[in-house]
Amino acid sequence: MGGYFVFKVLVTDVDGTITGRDTSLHLPAVELIRKLSRKVPVVLCSGNAACTLMTLSLYIGSKGPFIAENGGVVGSPFWQPPIQTLASKEAPLRALKVLREKLGGRLQEADQTFRLTDVVLKRDVSVEEIVSVLRREGVNVSVFDSGYAIHICGPGVSKAVGLNVVLDRLGLSGEDAVGIGDGANDVELLEACGYGIALQNAPEALKSVADYVTKEPYGDGFVEAVTRLFKPLL
Repeated sequence: MGGYFVFKVLVTDVDGTITGRDTSLHLPAVELIRKLSRKVPVVLCSGNAACTLMTLSLYIGSKGPFIAENGGVVGSPFWQPPIQTLASKEAPLRALKVLREKLGGRLQEADQTFRLTDVVLKRDVSVEEIVSVLRREGVNVSVFDSGYAIHICGPGVSKAVGLNVVLDRLGLSGEDAVGIGDGANDVELLEACGYGIALQNAPEALKSVADYVTKEPYGDGFVEAVTRLFKPLL
């Protein structure tokens, strides 16, 4: 990644991207986001619930909108209303019912309390088996393994869907955006951005669609890439 690029927005995953290996926030990454957000919007984009992203955006000081639940929800502390859902939870709930019936006690659910559009499972059953069961039963949903949990979203939902809505609100296009992430659920995000960055800890599926792969993993990789790409603005 040589030279500098002119982009108007940074879109970043959260867990594994601006955190350390232990999932705690990587403080140099947070400081970098605060500096950069004085010049361009920084959009947090995650499989986490909307309330988590709302809180993070305020405390980190990212200034930009956020994308939650793998693109099923977008929002901003400065929008009215602050939350916009882009998908229904009907299909994910139907998928959960089928999986309970077919997988029984092997299926371990994560806390669903604050989820608006998706269902989250622990990674005790492989995403391949979950997809196979749902396909066999004719349940049409999107399934993502973030590396931390398995997310079942409505059909067609992806981070790219949320990105398009956010960019429209900002008056920008995908070509204006830099996307950075570390998970298989970031593939569509990187493909939708003008420039895509995969961290060293990312799976090959993400690295294969990235324009640049960092030498360092986790938050150190975020700092490496963003410092080089946006250096004139920092």
